[in-house]
Amino acid sequence: MAAVAVLAVTLSGGAAHAHDFVEGAGFLNGLLHPLLAPAHALCLLAFGLMTGQHKMAHRIVLTMAFAAALTAGILMIMFAAFSVDAAPMILLASGAAAGLLTALAQPLPVILPAAILATGGLALIFDSVPSVVSKLDTVLALAGTALGATLAVGLVAYAAGCLTRDWQRIGVRIAGSWTAASALLVLALWLVRSAE
Repeated sequence: MAAVAVLAVTLSGGAAHAHDFVEGAGFLNGLLHPLLAPAHALCLLAFGLMTGQHKMAHRIVLTMAFAAALTAGILMIMFAAFSVDAAPMILLASGAAAGLLTALAQPLPVILPAAILATGGLALIFDSVPSVVSKLDTVLALAGTALGATLAVGLVAYAAGCLTRDWQRIGVRIAGSWTAASALLVLALWLVRSAE
């Protein structure tokens, strides 16, 4: 699994693009954005693993809270028209927290992962605003991002929830610790670069 992730990141290196992975901006570009941006995909994996450690009813509530945060972020962008420069840092910190909670694997009040998912969802949307002038294209791209991110978290949570044997749960905890470590390393690099 780690080898596949490293290979995917290595092969994705090429010309840098701000947000346009597909020709033009729109729903498809937004749908693919959280899966093709490495920091976003890493955090979505951490969110899904954390969510997957809860009971099915809590998984549904947490996934819906994540979707609600993404939707709230779109509405905030549409009506307030402001950006948050610290969005990548907040997203990575949320991903690291989700990975650490996954590695901890202790029963916690559902409000804690819900707060992490809400914070991460808002940060992900603010960090996914496409570089287009059209308000319609921006809304379509962000709607695609919200759908793609929600599906990714839901599918990872479902897959992680299906892993019920002891050795499988240990594997989920290890994957959570890797996502936390990776998010913290990227966050540290981001902070060093922003300080220069």
